Amino acid sequence: MKKGRRNRQHAKLARLRRHLEISLDLLKPRRIRTRSARYAAALAEQLGLITRPKCCAWCRRRLRLERHHWNYDEPLSVTYLCGDCHEIADSMVCGAGIA
Repeated sequence: MKKGRRNRQHAKLARLRRHLEISLDLLKPRRIRTRSARYAAALAEQLGLITRPKCCAWCRRRLRLERHHWNYDEPLSVTYLCGDCHEIADSMVCGAGIA
């Protein structure tokens, strides 16, 4: 691996660690923790720690997929859903009073 690419990978890993720490820090406001959890999941996907499937986890349609966090306390635990299923999942979370 070339030096420049290795440096970019190390910088992404450092950002991932920082955002994981922020997302788990209960002293931070909830909106900051959730934003950091979303960013950490995106970075983990870029680094290859999370693999993006080809189809929706629920309906198996091959549409544009979105990451869905069921629990922001586990930032790297995501489900890939299409837009329609993501709306349903969000309404399930809001209906249960978790969010």
